[in-house]
Amino acid sequence: MGPVTGGGTTAALDRAVEDLGRSLGLWPGDASVTLHLLASLAAETSSRLRQAVADARAYGLSWAQVADLLGVTRASAWERYGTKRPGAEAR
Repeated sequence: MGPVTGGGTTAALDRAVEDLGRSLGLWPGDASVTLHLLASLAAETSSRLRQAVADARAYGLSWAQVADLLGVTRASAWERYGTKRPGAEAR
């Protein structure tokens, strides 16, 4: 099961943009403000996603399971989120 988009996720993201804008005193009706707010949320999401992958792996999920949840290939998931060590191989 890859990522879900539309419907509930769209509504949740709209609320997140509005909430962040309100907390920063910014009005998301302006295109540059909306872009800034979305970029801020994307940066936070990226950081949390990295930790969520590490937590999932520590919990015992395989790279194939992680990849399925991310909607990418196993190799892509490992390349992006795997521990980079000299000589390390994807498992």
